[in-house]
Amino acid sequence: MEELNQDHLRKALSFLPKRFPLLRMRINESGSQACFEEMDSPADTVDFQVLDGIPADEWEEGFEQEINGYLFNNGTGPLWRVRLLGETFHNGKFRNALVFTFQHVICDALSIFELQKKLLEFLTFLHDGEEFEVESLPFRPPVESLLSNLVEPSTGERMLFSSVFTLQRVKTLFAKPKNLYLSIYLPVANSDPSVTKKTCLLSRSLSEEETRLLIKSCKANKCTVHGAITASTHLAIARILQQKKHDLKTPVTVESSYSISLRKDCQPKVNSDEFGAYASASALSIPVPLLNPNDKQGYWEFARACTREVHTQLDSGKHRNLLKFYHCIDIPSYCKMSEYKYNEGRRSHICNINNYGAQQTNQNEQSPYKFAGSYFGVQGAKTSHTFGNNILTVDGRLYWTVEYFPHVTTKTQAEDYTDLSLQILKDVCAW
Repeated sequence: MEELNQDHLRKALSFLPKRFPLLRMRINESGSQACFEEMDSPADTVDFQVLDGIPADEWEEGFEQEINGYLFNNGTGPLWRVRLLGETFHNGKFRNALVFTFQHVICDALSIFELQKKLLEFLTFLHDGEEFEVESLPFRPPVESLLSNLVEPSTGERMLFSSVFTLQRVKTLFAKPKNLYLSIYLPVANSDPSVTKKTCLLSRSLSEEETRLLIKSCKANKCTVHGAITASTHLAIARILQQKKHDLKTPVTVESSYSISLRKDCQPKVNSDEFGAYASASALSIPVPLLNPNDKQGYWEFARACTREVHTQLDSGKHRNLLKFYHCIDIPSYCKMSEYKYNEGRRSHICNINNYGAQQTNQNEQSPYKFAGSYFGVQGAKTSHTFGNNILTVDGRLYWTVEYFPHVTTKTQAEDYTDLSLQILKDVCAW
């Protein structure tokens, strides 16, 4: 295997803004509403640096350095950056790691994966000396415009969401959101105010065989992989809570959230290869039975219940309520309302699940570059969930990243949650 040609990489990166219009944008906030506008100089649309001091095998360090690094200058752009970590050599192969950081307003995780695929394609063309043209994708209007017929609230919904917002504002004056996990395992900053407030992550993965068995088990038990992951992550929370609070009443209601792709809902439809923020979120409040670890039948019943709950929300259109809610409230006031210090900014939902399903790189065996995996996370140091699960299955292998925040939970607590969630899945699939 050859060393990475950095000149090829720089050139391939320069093609990405030509392909994806949002990569060459900045944000103009001078008018009544913020809007994207193209940067003045195409040469400035790529922010690329080499971080030789961090080896590719220690990419988690590079990730944490970047996600907790300097904020984007929205007014000048670009709204993304790339860092190449130090190349390593193991078992006759060179290993490289790229850390991408994006302003969340321009993309979702599926967009990032599609960008990575396109980068590999450009690198392969340059390596092989093939001539190619870069076709620019269309610059789409905001997702709200593409969903206007679905997210425009009715008169009744406007009254409801406006009332909910007013009630939330009043409640914050007298009571703070109750997070069940943090009521039992108090935030770290309560006992150590000097702890650094930042976003950290744990990375895990399943082998191709383990991923295949998970999918096979879900099909056999008539639930989705997302339903199985929802069940395992929520059961892990319930068991961890019970370890410290033995008189915990069952079933335990675990508050959580999950992301939804809105691409299929858009008119015109947004294809999977397009780059943008085409996602929203929805809340779950699931009663979790405290099952015996050996009760596989009980687990799969719960996984089917999780699957049904998500499908019910999608079928009813409830997953679009967040966008309708935004139509009915004053966004700046809502953001200020969320800037509270209680529980270190944690809300009532304990965990979030971003599961972007099964994707393919479509690489051939002769490709000079091999895809080695993809992990992603979201900055949430100021206000967010307690644990964030970010899952992507690529070429038959599942990659799982968990966000945690050291001023909220310890690394050991995050590892306990992550490893128990995975162990529950492994046990029920009999790996």
